[in-house]
Amino acid sequence: MKLIPYLISILTILYLLFGGSVHAQPIVRPLLATEREVEEFIDKYIEHYIKKDVEGFLRFFSSKAIQNERERLPEIRETYSQFFNQSETLKYRMIDRKTEIYENAVEVKARYEIEQVLKRGKETKIWKGKGRWVLVKEGQDLKILSLHYQNEKVP
Repeated sequence: MKLIPYLISILTILYLLFGGSVHAQPIVRPLLATEREVEEFIDKYIEHYIKKDVEGFLRFFSSKAIQNERERLPEIRETYSQFFNQSETLKYRMIDRKTEIYENAVEVKARYEIEQVLKRGKETKIWKGKGRWVLVKEGQDLKILSLHYQNEKVP
């Protein structure tokens, strides 16, 4: 009988400590990155792109990266090396960018517009389309795990 008042006391204390509920609270996990981190990543990505800095640009890609659902890092390197080598100058804009940050990834969707002035003939080409970047963290750094883009046909 002396045990009952003791149990009532413990239950009362638990009730007060847990706000009337003894159920476990859901675990809230932090998001992978902040808006600012993603903004800085995109700014640096574009900066290295317009500088035509292949090695610096490729540092933004994970070693596991896939581009357009088929190209791995060696093919990605070849694609950008050829494109940068053909270019006298590049301008790059992301338009209507939408960013979703999750616990384990960041998804960036945007329209892009690239103005390329060719070395040969100084011809200007405009590349436009939609892109989707999936970013992950490797160590403390954001990296592109996948990139999918599709150029629109420009008349």
